[in-house]
Amino acid sequence: MITVPPMKIPTLHWTRPRKLTLALAAVTMAGCAQWKATPPSPHESRGLPAASVAADATVMDIIFWPLPDALPASDIDAGADPLEILWRDTDELAVDAKTRTALQANGLRAGRIDHIEQLLDRIGIPQPDDPAQKLLQQAAVSSDIASSQHRLPFRDGQQEEFAIRQTSKESQSVVIRKGKDSIGRTLQQPQFLLTLQARPSDDGRVRIRTWPRIEHGPFRQSYVSTDQVIRTNMQREQWVLRELLIDTPLDQNQSLLIAPLKDPFGLGKQILTAARPDGTTERVAILIRVARKPQPAL
Repeated sequence: MITVPPMKIPTLHWTRPRKLTLALAAVTMAGCAQWKATPPSPHESRGLPAASVAADATVMDIIFWPLPDALPASDIDAGADPLEILWRDTDELAVDAKTRTALQANGLRAGRIDHIEQLLDRIGIPQPDDPAQKLLQQAAVSSDIASSQHRLPFRDGQQEEFAIRQTSKESQSVVIRKGKDSIGRTLQQPQFLLTLQARPSDDGRVRIRTWPRIEHGPFRQSYVSTDQVIRTNMQREQWVLRELLIDTPLDQNQSLLIAPLKDPFGLGKQILTAARPDGTTERVAILIRVARKPQPAL
């Protein structure tokens, strides 16, 4: 077993947690490494030890990063749009041309970043000074879009899902553009999810596959029979958006960035932006980072 050390990255805050499985909750509660800007205090270090994971597992960092509106005044590019700074250091050619075209047609961009830690430290995490805005955030009413961080081990081919937004209380129309065609559906109380899969490649890198999925409609009961045991299963209908599947290899410490366009529209606007109470627009970028590749057997 190998202990994975924490990354020294500004702490992100989970505003609206959603544990999709008991297994995911168990991993989180067991003491997975947290992203902190400074080492833990002596008091904190007396807590649970860092989580240990199997040597043949890939350790992934997944964060939903709320972007500030502009870089701080102390930055050399003060006032610049953080998204523009991110794309300067992003290799979009790491995503194949067909996928890039499909993403852009739906208001999304994606690419690979080699050292996201420096950009996280430079751009920072928005910290509102307005007490009323802080209260809104604490009450989780300022936005239903995710702002969370996860560090999880992935076995070969293992899939995990992460909530991009809370379940909508109302029906929503969702339109997906596929080439010259548009597919539109009105969905009852949809929830947008991100599916992630990691698999070691022959060249020593880790192949990342990720795609959005939408759960909608009422829960329906079904029965699954396994080993002479009948198990009750409650599920909603799902719309898997395979048209937007991203399949790309990453080396250790490399990240996949997924973000809305500068002028958001379509699905990108629907899942990664939200209106704040003051009328401005909140934007969230998704970062998927290989924190540790599988370790070769000795």
